[in-house]
Amino acid sequence: MIHKRIQELLLEDRDKLFIDAEKVAILQEDHTLEHAMLVLTNVRYSLIPVLNKENKIVGLVSLAMILHKITGVEQIHMNQLGKYKVRDVMRTEFPIIHQDTQVEDVLNELVDESFICIGNDEDEFVGIVTRKELLKRINFMVHELTREYDFVEKENSK
Repeated sequence: MIHKRIQELLLEDRDKLFIDAEKVAILQEDHTLEHAMLVLTNVRYSLIPVLNKENKIVGLVSLAMILHKITGVEQIHMNQLGKYKVRDVMRTEFPIIHQDTQVEDVLNELVDESFICIGNDEDEFVGIVTRKELLKRINFMVHELTREYDFVEKENSK
C-alpha cells in the first residue's frame, strides 16, 4: 500500500516532473560550434540535447566539449568555431528514457546525469526529466508521507 502511495506522490503533477520538448533548449547536429556556443552561453545550461533532422536524440553537447575541440597547446582557436559542427564534439553515449520507464530506473540514471532525455518509441525527442525536478518531487513525497502516515521503527528480529 505505501509503495503504491509513493509512486502516486512521485508522479503526481507529472507535467511538472517532465519538461516538454518545446520548453527545452536544443541544438541540431549540423549546427556550427559557433552557433552552439552562442546558444549554450545564452541559455546558461551546461549541457543540452542534440537532435538530427528527424527530431531524434543523437547526442549531448556542452561548452567544455566545444572548447576542448578548439583548444591548442598554447591558445584557444576561436576562429575555428565555424569550421566544426556539433556532431564533431557531441557525446553520443547517454541514457534515453521513455514515458513508461519505471521511476526507480529514472532515479538510477539521474545519479550520474543532471537530466535525461525522454524519447517516444522511435526515439524522437519529447522532453527531459531533470534531477532538480525529481528531487523536488521526492521532497514533496517525504513531507506528504510523514503527514499521512505514522512511521514506527521495526523491532530488531535476531
